[in-house]
Amino acid sequence: MSLRFRPPPLAVPPAARWMLLRAFGPAGAAFPGPVDPDGALAMARRFEVSARIVARQGRQRLAAELGAEAAAGFGRDRVAAAAVGLRLMAAARRVAVRAAELGVPVAFLKFVGLEGAGILAAGSRDACDVDALVPADRAGELWRALVAAGWRGSGLPEAEHQLPALEDPEGGVVEVHRLVLGVRPEGGSSATFEMLDRLGLLVPLAELPGRCAAPAPEVQAAHVLVHGIGQHGYWPTSYSLLKMVGDLIDLEAVTSLAAITPRALGWVARDVAAAEAEAVRRLCCRLAAGEDPAAPWDGLEETLLRHILAGRLDPEYETALRLGLFRAQPSDRSRPVQLARTVLGAVFLTDAQIDALYGPPRGRLGYLGRRLARPFDLAVRLGRYGVKGWRVRS
Repeated sequence: MSLRFRPPPLAVPPAARWMLLRAFGPAGAAFPGPVDPDGALAMARRFEVSARIVARQGRQRLAAELGAEAAAGFGRDRVAAAAVGLRLMAAARRVAVRAAELGVPVAFLKFVGLEGAGILAAGSRDACDVDALVPADRAGELWRALVAAGWRGSGLPEAEHQLPALEDPEGGVVEVHRLVLGVRPEGGSSATFEMLDRLGLLVPLAELPGRCAAPAPEVQAAHVLVHGIGQHGYWPTSYSLLKMVGDLIDLEAVTSLAAITPRALGWVARDVAAAEAEAVRRLCCRLAAGEDPAAPWDGLEETLLRHILAGRLDPEYETALRLGLFRAQPSDRSRPVQLARTVLGAVFLTDAQIDALYGPPRGRLGYLGRRLARPFDLAVRLGRYGVKGWRVRS
């Protein structure tokens, strides 16, 4: 049994050990040794768990351990996360209103699904968008209705599982999904709204207008796993895998559901190997128990933890991971089709992608020039990623 990741050796620094204990371990558990307050706050922010830490520990306890200034920094992060959460929940309500006018049912995924189902402590989790799963044949209708109501196209391309992201005029981003990619309750295609509804795997959200729901906790856990390992495992800067750990621990704590049930494992088996799912489960258990990763750990959970930490602490490893662009991702498409679309998507960029990667050019000719140069730039980047990978492995 092995993981898809090959992280380098990593001595877990004290600030990271403290972060893991305070984000996931028993509240108030003693930390074995001193910790630098500024370093602890910076580390927690780097892995996007500072709001979670203060929500679990409380500012008074943090002030006693780190001092008032660091505790205030953690407190500000929770306030900011809570404000973003309120804005996203308001955006979800506006989406629900538009969907209700059309008679379109909605299942909210990820943050809104967790928040709406009462899984999250207030202000404990950062988020950036609203993910709305709707019947595939109604997705375009809802998307166009949102545009007509003032939502703006992001300029990003359409994906297999969702339509192009929309920017909410009142703040936030909305993504209209057709699939829960990689979660396969019937063993074949990825889950659709209709499939989850037919199998009784949706939980109504009575506080939202229209017919709104969240996936059942078991589905949410499976989605968290495949989203973290399958979709973002090679892109640690785009998604902190400690969010995956936190969501699974919270699902278990609130619903008394094992982090990943045997049935849910079967749903994601095509995209997340049993050994990888077991590593995630064991990592969640060990961190929730407050075990110190500075002590020798055996098992794949130690490799997974090194991958999570090195992805944001070791620049060479993070760069080497970008070759994962061409590895298999959760998809209902055949591998050759998936690879061809990945290559084409990497070479032929939209204007918004060019702006994000290179900065906006001065005019239309600048976009043309960057498109012509893109294949050569991509070849140079891939070569650099390969060199970094060789250095990491050696």
